[in-house]
Amino acid sequence: MSSLNPISKPRRQTWRKIGIISFVVLMALFGATIFYGKLFFNFVRVPVGSMANTIIPGDHLVIKTRAYGDIARGNVIVFKYPGDETYYIGRVVGLPHETIHICDRFVYINGERLQEELVTVDARDFLNMEPIPELSTEGTGPYRVYYVSRSESGLETEVLTSGDYGVEDPYRIPENHYFLMGDNRDNSNDSRHRGTVPGELIVGKSTTIYWSSMTDDAGNETVKWDRIFTTPK
Repeated sequence: MSSLNPISKPRRQTWRKIGIISFVVLMALFGATIFYGKLFFNFVRVPVGSMANTIIPGDHLVIKTRAYGDIARGNVIVFKYPGDETYYIGRVVGLPHETIHICDRFVYINGERLQEELVTVDARDFLNMEPIPELSTEGTGPYRVYYVSRSESGLETEVLTSGDYGVEDPYRIPENHYFLMGDNRDNSNDSRHRGTVPGELIVGKSTTIYWSSMTDDAGNETVKWDRIFTTPK
């Protein structure tokens, strides 16, 4: 009787990569059909770092359309600002009829501090295409947000207190509008500066990173295998 030899680790990794690549190709073909048909899902690529480290440039996301679930605080969503045809990605922080006030690194909803895990990151890699190195954390919450280390960056605290909505004074969110912020809090042109987003301009929720890669200046692509099939929190 012969025995079955387990597949070696290098072979397992090779087959895993082949499977992932095959899946991504299918998703690309399927996604084109879905996008033009406007059915259940959209597929997007993230080009900027306003949501780092939750989502980094080069991540490709599956987006479940708005029609299949209500929007809740903490959701990572794709949306458009009024009068702007560009699609953006951000986190829902404030809900309709709530009063929001951002003081330094803390967000207050109806006078109570919002529970978020605050992560201080290395300023030298603040705009890098890779996840930003983390230095320390403060507090607890269902998701993490990221701030530059002031001691290393030389940035003034005014960076945190800039914005026309909910920063200088508490701001009441209008009916059917949402207050959105990037997780990369020092590098996000979000509702603090551009105002709230009406519900009809929300495309849907982020679900899964189905592909992630980075291309250097020479055109060489590096696949970030550890990010594929993960869910942004």
